[in-house]
Amino acid sequence: MPESITLTTGTARVSAIAQTGSAGDLPLLVCIPGGSYNSGYFDVPGHSLFAAADERGFPIVAVDRPGYGASDPLDEVSFAGNASVLTDAIADLWAQQKKTCPGIVLIGHSMGGAIAVHIAASRPSWPLLGISINGIHDVPPQHVTGAWKAIPRGTAISFTSDDRAHYMYGPEGTYSPAVLSAAEPACAPIPVDELHEVVEGWPLDFAPLAARVNVAVHYSLAEHEGLWNSTPDSISAFADAFTAAPQTTAHTIKSSGHNVDHHDAGPAFHTDQLDWAAQLTRA
Repeated sequence: MPESITLTTGTARVSAIAQTGSAGDLPLLVCIPGGSYNSGYFDVPGHSLFAAADERGFPIVAVDRPGYGASDPLDEVSFAGNASVLTDAIADLWAQQKKTCPGIVLIGHSMGGAIAVHIAASRPSWPLLGISINGIHDVPPQHVTGAWKAIPRGTAISFTSDDRAHYMYGPEGTYSPAVLSAAEPACAPIPVDELHEVVEGWPLDFAPLAARVNVAVHYSLAEHEGLWNSTPDSISAFADAFTAAPQTTAHTIKSSGHNVDHHDAGPAFHTDQLDWAAQLTRA
């Protein structure tokens, strides 16, 4: 059972959930959720990366991004601002954990993946071993761009269950409808400025940021992605932007929508993520 913790940055408070591991040669997993989700995204009953990590002995932490959970909000919402706060919060975490594990792997879902790229591009002082990102790309479909840009900035909105089913889940038969209710405690209002950035600023920022990432990259996008262009060519092109990474893998997650963790494909996806993270310290 994860415990609630608070990380400090000197200027902000970051809430998180944490679970200790049993294998000292495995990296610490630090999970960053996407827009409209708090840290509980990674611990939905029956669909939990925390449970999968516990079985393997990984230590794991999931943060509440600024403005989510009990984390202090940003004065000005941006992915770069999120990355700055979380980089400092993870430094606080590493100061507590460095004697128990060999380094850190970031796991970022959706906007959390974009923020993980920002963090990795900044080349933080703590030992980052790699980033595993999914549900993020730099080519949004036109209908998504239009929908997000039509919502006025400077406020926060809550997605309905129908919204989530439409944008974040795949076709009937790829997930249990009950997961929408199970995941409800992990849902949160999303600052509209995040929606604007992900379809306006992020597509311009991505390539130069990716070129600065000098750690291993594990990238996945769902076959039935509702928020991004997920053709095989587009997935390869996104992964190819990490020109300084020593190792890059790119995957299509078959029979899944945007929230891969919550689909029937989730357990195999978690196994793949954890296998990849383990080899970073056991090679």
